[in-house]
Amino acid sequence: MSTELVVALMLFGFLQVAFSQDNATAPPTDYCQSGLCPSLKKHVACKNKGELGKQCSPDAHLVNLTGLQDLILGEHNALRNVLAAGKISSLPKPDRMATLQWHSELADLATLNVKQCVLQHDSCHNTPDFRNSGQNLALVNITLLPEDGNHTDECLVKESIGGWWNQSINITKEQLQRFPKGKLGDSIRNFAVMARDNNTFVGCAALRFEKPAGHPLFLLACNYASNYVPDWPIYKEKAIGCQSGSDLKYPSLCKAGEEFQDLPGQQGTKGKRFWAM
Repeated sequence: MSTELVVALMLFGFLQVAFSQDNATAPPTDYCQSGLCPSLKKHVACKNKGELGKQCSPDAHLVNLTGLQDLILGEHNALRNVLAAGKISSLPKPDRMATLQWHSELADLATLNVKQCVLQHDSCHNTPDFRNSGQNLALVNITLLPEDGNHTDECLVKESIGGWWNQSINITKEQLQRFPKGKLGDSIRNFAVMARDNNTFVGCAALRFEKPAGHPLFLLACNYASNYVPDWPIYKEKAIGCQSGSDLKYPSLCKAGEEFQDLPGQQGTKGKRFWAM
């Protein structure tokens, strides 16, 4: 065996050991830590054992979305690409818009939401990296769908995402430039999260269960890197353009890795972290 090969193998082994040690010693996130959530708001993962909620039926089970991650990203990015290209006549064209990528921590937190078997937003699902995390939920009553329709996980995911985006017909330019406070934003909040220009990551989870009457249901939750902010625009119409170049598949979106300011007025880690929704 050559000296060069021996050195290479030793280096490879060292890197493997170092990598495994780094992962083994990495402390788990303390979701109960102060400062992660707004005052008096409990994090969904704080002291959460990950068990199914009391509202769940005995047959409730998580949907394996591993094979649907590309579909979820594709549905989101294709719709965002249409908006970024200025092809929605009722809405102004954004100056730049991020390409969404999958994020496993956001997906894990979304799993805790659907495990409650209730269509209800979390009080808080922020992470150390995403201090203003957005969330979209969809509950599909399968008995109300056409009997001859396709009720696969793939179709229900696509229908849910499409339903969120269709709220775009309700939004006005004024609301786009200054998102309304409180319940005034309820009819557009799902679209607002999907259309947030600085949304760089998303993670989703889904669960199937039944109502007491036997109606089969499909619950989908998607958590996002960023959320809309009341009194602030959903996206900027005039800014600096994509600094990293355009995405190859979605040319109207910025290349993955484009840096965005997460929160209004944020400078590094400074700035206001939370807003009343």
